[in-house]
Formats: sequence, structure tokens, C-alpha cells
Amino acid sequence: MIAAVRKLKEKGSYEHAYELINQIKDLCPPGIEWGFELARLAGVSYIAEGGRIVALSISRGEFGPFMDSRMKEIPVNSIPVNALSRMVSDPEGFLNSFVNHLLQWLKSSSTNSPLRAEVLDFVNTLSAKR
Repeated sequence: MIAAVRKLKEKGSYEHAYELINQIKDLCPPGIEWGFELARLAGVSYIAEGGRIVALSISRGEFGPFMDSRMKEIPVNSIPVNALSRMVSDPEGFLNSFVNHLLQWLKSSSTNSPLRAEVLDFVNTLSAKR
């Protein structure tokens, strides 16, 4: 993953952003509550969680103040390019947000979680390389 971040920093291409997302999605804890929001565009949040990407759209209901939400699993390359502009323009900031998110999850996650060791290894490796 660190190599993917390095490529994104050097080249700043959307292709490298998609490559990084493919790796990030497998480190994200399952569930929308702990999934990591990659981007948000016009009422749609693109969230990596539990090895997949979901598009979560929230809108006002047709007849009143009620909210309507829809969630759909999508392939990584279905995330619109313009949604990835933050990742491409500031890969280091994006990565810092991701690490902070994982650190928060580690504080509250079960010590028996199978993902815990992998996340700890990633966070420790990243900290050592900085």
C-alpha cells in the first residue's frame, strides 16, 4: 500500500488512486459505521468497508421531511473520477485521514477481530516509514 501511495504522490493520476482504493478496501472494518468515506459527491458517499465499496445515497423523501437512503455495492472503477480529486491532489492528507480512522477503530474493536492484526501491522509499518 505504501508503494501505491508513493506512486500516487509522484504521478498524481486517477489510475493510481483506483489502485490505492483496491488496497484500502481490504483494510477497512466491516459495517457502514466503521467504513471509511473515500469521497462524497452530490448526496452520494463512497465508502470502503469490509473489502468492498458501497455507494450510499441519502435524499429527502418525496412527501415530507423524511430521509430516504439507498446503499449499493459498486466496483472500484465505478467511483466517479471527480470524486477522487481530493485523493489525487493530497494523497498524504488522505492517507493521514485513513490512518486516524483505523486508529479510532482499533481503540474500540474487539481484541479477537481477525482484521485487528492486519490493521495494526499496517499502521505500525506506515509509522516506521515516516
